Amino acid sequence: MRFPLRQNNEIVFREYLLQTVEPIENLRAAYPRLLFRNLADQIVNVEVPAGAESEIRRLSSETNFLRIPTLYGLYAREALIESNILALHNYPFGPLTGQGIIIGFVDTGIDYTNKLFKNPDNTTRILKIWDQTLTGNVPAELGYGAEFNEAEINRALQSDDPYEIVPTRDEIGHGTFLAGVAAGDDKTETDEYIGGAPDAAIVMVKLRQAQVYLKQYYLIKDSDIAYQDNDFLAGINYLLQAAVEFQRPLVICIGIGNNDGAHSGSTIVERYLNSLTTFPNLIIVVAAGNEANSGHHFSGLVTRGQKQDIEINVSPEELRGYIVNIWASISDKLSVSIRSPIGQVINKVPVIANETTAYSLGLEQSLIIVTYNYPDIQTGAENIIVRFQNPTPGIWTITVYGEEIVNGRYNVWLQRNDFMIADTRFLTADTLVTICIPSSSEYLITVGAYNYVDQSIYVGSGRGPTADNKIKPDLIAPGVNVTGPQPGGGYTTYVGTSTAAAITASAAVLLMQWAVIQGNLEEMNTRIARGILIRGAERRRGIDYPNAIEGYGRLDLRNSIGMI
Repeated sequence: MRFPLRQNNEIVFREYLLQTVEPIENLRAAYPRLLFRNLADQIVNVEVPAGAESEIRRLSSETNFLRIPTLYGLYAREALIESNILALHNYPFGPLTGQGIIIGFVDTGIDYTNKLFKNPDNTTRILKIWDQTLTGNVPAELGYGAEFNEAEINRALQSDDPYEIVPTRDEIGHGTFLAGVAAGDDKTETDEYIGGAPDAAIVMVKLRQAQVYLKQYYLIKDSDIAYQDNDFLAGINYLLQAAVEFQRPLVICIGIGNNDGAHSGSTIVERYLNSLTTFPNLIIVVAAGNEANSGHHFSGLVTRGQKQDIEINVSPEELRGYIVNIWASISDKLSVSIRSPIGQVINKVPVIANETTAYSLGLEQSLIIVTYNYPDIQTGAENIIVRFQNPTPGIWTITVYGEEIVNGRYNVWLQRNDFMIADTRFLTADTLVTICIPSSSEYLITVGAYNYVDQSIYVGSGRGPTADNKIKPDLIAPGVNVTGPQPGGGYTTYVGTSTAAAITASAAVLLMQWAVIQGNLEEMNTRIARGILIRGAERRRGIDYPNAIEGYGRLDLRNSIGMI
């Protein structure tokens, strides 16, 4: 889809993602006013300085593979014993504690002064921090942020004012919590807290908040916590480079995501992460998301000439608006009409490929913008995007019409939790196909959550399958009322699948140590690790596996290694 520079004469986009095989030097020569930066293989960030608007219009007209960044949010709000991780700290054939492995996070940052991330001599276990929000020592070729290495962090820890030397902080706490659950260790032994991989080295990328104009475009509040996927990709690439620099195996824990895609592993981010799953000495673990009970997914079935109503309850507090994404099966073509809560109607909108049409409702303040993204460049299917700006509270109805139908199945998603008011939801929601992006990528290790105390499934844990019917999540792990550190000291408890992902990532670290460092299985990557954890997962009596809630079962690291 080609995105115009302006939307409704309000928003000027200053960053884009470009997927291309063209060398970056050629792009710089052809569009000298634009700023190009490699994010990953064949993925380029494009920045539009003031005065370069004509060049981005020209680039947009010459490629179909240019799009604006999407926004990600966070997924977290005795677990190690439950998952048989702690037992391997004293493994009789060699303790498994994460020694020699890097665990990496792209998140909200880390409280590097916390005792859980220090050695007994008050030196740090953190190899690097890249804080995208600061200015300072900019990492090579990344162009923004500030990088702090192990020596600088150690110097800060010896100082009376550490933040004068290394000013990075975790104001939100999500990254600190996940790092503590996965790799924390109180080596002073004052309270005996221990994470899953207490001897792993840590690399943290602190994401910068999304630009305000992008939050406005996606109709979320300026105060919402949201991150751009181009910054996320840059963070993933930074972790990969750190693994190369230190010549150590790497496990990446991803605790963020969104609903902005087909949920079939087809987005740029998912396809890139999937391409990494064959890389040696790299394991990627991702949270399934907390969307199962949000009321943000609807699935329907139409035949040719038929229609189906989709009702959405819109909260009076949903002031800025919301976005609805309708995804047809690849063989089908759909169209839509819309009815407001007071009965005003937008008649069936004709399907015109890549056409955007705006409708003002005379008796209301609402502005409705319908885009037929057809065919979508990432899936080849039809994607209908409906934007509701300043929506009237009450029941809105989208009517879907079957124009050309072979399959007839379609899926509809609202934006993710935290980007919408809780009362804005489908009246008839589907709890299945609620895993989030990038967790619908086929070979990533996708993790849902359960309560390890009473063994119940966490009600929000994202459920599969994917929209193209792949089994997800792969497994579930403890994610309810797990204790972890908070910035400034002390502990808190979070609920969510990112907590389960952190526990699973710690298990992946120990598996990597057993396999690569100890030489038991020298070939290790995400796909191999996924298979090992799936085969060894605990499967309960009376439940059919795999299934859309638990995948192949519950994380059991000791059994997984024992079955190799």
